[in-house]
Amino acid sequence: MIQVCILMNAEKVSILDVVKKLEKIPGVVETFPTFGRFDIVAFCEVEKREDITPLIRKINAIEGVYKTESLIEL
Repeated sequence: MIQVCILMNAEKVSILDVVKKLEKIPGVVETFPTFGRFDIVAFCEVEKREDITPLIRKINAIEGVYKTESLIEL
């Protein structure tokens, strides 16, 4: 398994809604809102590197998410 940490910025009124939607996406292991530069953190696991881009696209498609930054295990 490859671990991916996705840091997100979201519209303030929808942060908890985004967290709930993230929890339903296969591959998302843990999510939580944060204070600081990013609003939400999602820890994810994928089988292979080719699975990372589709996962990030699903996350970017969630209403309320306007920016992501991904940290991918080497």
